[in-house]
Amino acid sequence: MVKDIKGFTQPISKLVELNTQHFDTLMKAQKKAAEDYRALVKQRMQTASEIKDPVALASFVTDQMALAQSSYEKMVSNSRSMFEAMTGYNAEVIQLFQESTAQLKKEIEKETQKIK
Repeated sequence: MVKDIKGFTQPISKLVELNTQHFDTLMKAQKKAAEDYRALVKQRMQTASEIKDPVALASFVTDQMALAQSSYEKMVSNSRSMFEAMTGYNAEVIQLFQESTAQLKKEIEKETQKIK
């Protein structure tokens, strides 16, 4: 029987904490992106409602095209950042599982030695 349960479960506790921090970070990023998008849409709708002539409409469409390009570039950048965060998260999870496995092996070896 594994006597040092705390030593064995410590990596699992770290994993729970890591998951909580990771998901909190993701939720905050998603919330900020949604709030930014909502504010942008509201502002652009207000601008569109004030258009009175074809020249202003052409200018608005040009601005919208530039905004679309900028939004695309921001999305790519955000995706890259999220990928990097997920890569780091994955490395930490693997390390925690390795620590947990190593600790369990030590405990099993101790118990096996006692039986012999």
